[in-house]
Amino acid sequence: MLVDGKKIAAIILGQLAVEVKALKKPPRLTAVLVGPDSEAGQLSKKFLLFKQKAAEQAGINFQLYELSEKLTTEELCAEVSKISEAEENDGVLVELPLPKHIDRQLVLDAVAWEKDVDVLSSQGQTAYYSNQSAILPPAVEAVKAIFEEYKVELKDKACAVFGSGLLVGRPVAHWLKQQGAKVLIVDEFTGAPEQISITADIIISGVGHRNLITADMVKDDAILIDFGPDLNWESFREKPTCLITPPTGGVGPIVVASVLKNLLSLAK
Repeated sequence: MLVDGKKIAAIILGQLAVEVKALKKPPRLTAVLVGPDSEAGQLSKKFLLFKQKAAEQAGINFQLYELSEKLTTEELCAEVSKISEAEENDGVLVELPLPKHIDRQLVLDAVAWEKDVDVLSSQGQTAYYSNQSAILPPAVEAVKAIFEEYKVELKDKACAVFGSGLLVGRPVAHWLKQQGAKVLIVDEFTGAPEQISITADIIISGVGHRNLITADMVKDDAILIDFGPDLNWESFREKPTCLITPPTGGVGPIVVASVLKNLLSLAK
C-alpha cells in the first residue's frame, strides 16, 4: 500500500486553517535562505516555495529572507538573531544546508527556542531529547502522522533507522524508542546493514543516498518510510510491502505541513 502523503498533509492543513481563522491575526512563518543564487540555494528555494504554498493554504503568513553566502558565521548569526527577535515573526527556520564555511549549529542557535519550528536549536533539541518539548521535529511529526493514519502499532516492533543525522535519523530513532519499539540504527560504520534491515518490521531512512536500500534487503510486508530518496524504487515495484512511501507525494508534503503545525503550536 502506498502512503498518500498529499492526503495526510491536506488533512493537517485543513485543521490548521480552522485554527488560524479563530485567531485574532494569522501567525507568520519566516524562513532564512543563505546563498539563494548558488546551486544548493536554488534547490532550497524550491523547497521553500512548497512551504510558502502550504502556509497560504492554511491562512498563515510567510516571509522569506535571502542572505548572502559571503556572510561570516558571526554576521549570519547576528542577522538570524535579529529576525528571530522581531515580534511579528512567530516562527523562524533556517533552510539547510548552509555554506561550508558556516558553523551550522551556531546559526541554528540564533533562533530563539520558542520560535524554533524545526527543533534544531540546542535548546530545542535538549528539550526534545529530555521529552520536555511541546512540539516534535517535523520529520518525527510526519512519521507519527503516517502511523496514526494507517494505524501502525509500534510497541515491540523491530525498527531499522538508516542514518543518524540531525534532521531525520537521530530524532526519529529517539521517538520510536519512546513508543516502545526496538530500534537499531544503521550508519556508515555498520557492517552488513542488510542483516539488520531484513529482520526489521519497519524501516525508516533519511540518508540521502539514492538506491541505498533494495528490495532484497527487506522482508515481505515490512513498512518503509523513505525521506531519502534512499529506496531503489524499481526493485520494490513487485515487493509485497505492507506500507511504503512513494518517491513523490510521500513523506515530503507531511513534513511541510508538520512545520506549520509546529508554528501554530508555538504561536499559541
